[in-house]
Amino acid sequence: MSAPRLVTAGVIALVALSGCATTTTTTTAVAAPVAAKAALVKAVPAAPVGKPPALATTGSNWPKVVGSLVTYGQWLLANPNPALASGITVAGCAADNTLTAELRTYVEQGAYVQPTAPVLTSIVGPTGTIGGQVTVDIQAVRGSEPVYVRTSSGSTTHVVAARAALAPTSMSLTLIRGADARWRICTGTDAVTTLL
Repeated sequence: MSAPRLVTAGVIALVALSGCATTTTTTTAVAAPVAAKAALVKAVPAAPVGKPPALATTGSNWPKVVGSLVTYGQWLLANPNPALASGITVAGCAADNTLTAELRTYVEQGAYVQPTAPVLTSIVGPTGTIGGQVTVDIQAVRGSEPVYVRTSSGSTTHVVAARAALAPTSMSLTLIRGADARWRICTGTDAVTTLL
């Protein structure tokens, strides 16, 4: 497959993954990553730009926990590496599958997102005694985010798509506390496809 076709396939995959604004009662299906002949080439994530943000995902200060998950997720979209998704998602959950697939597509296409930080206008979670799984309701808004592709190592980059802006939207996140006492996203695929 020639380079121009690979970039075109990447545009299609990235546009399919851009998602749309949803509410807590709507589920958005996410397209699988482009697999055409990608199995023949081992895709390796690009070297990250800067260190990942520290995760502050313990305790029950929900604005701090959710803010940390979102900040790390935004960094991860700018520095795609599917192996790092487990820092903010629970393996095997819908959110993990969705984020890992999106990151894998970016790696295969040599692409990355220029994040636009979302504004979390409301974060409401449980109080009192908290078990190992909680639901946190959030409201957020975010501008559009350009998706760039690297044409070759050390060369300029080109905008190939844009992740749609997130209009003021309400959604729910199911968080699960791991053995390390850190909260990670399990359900809430909308948050992965539209918020991050």
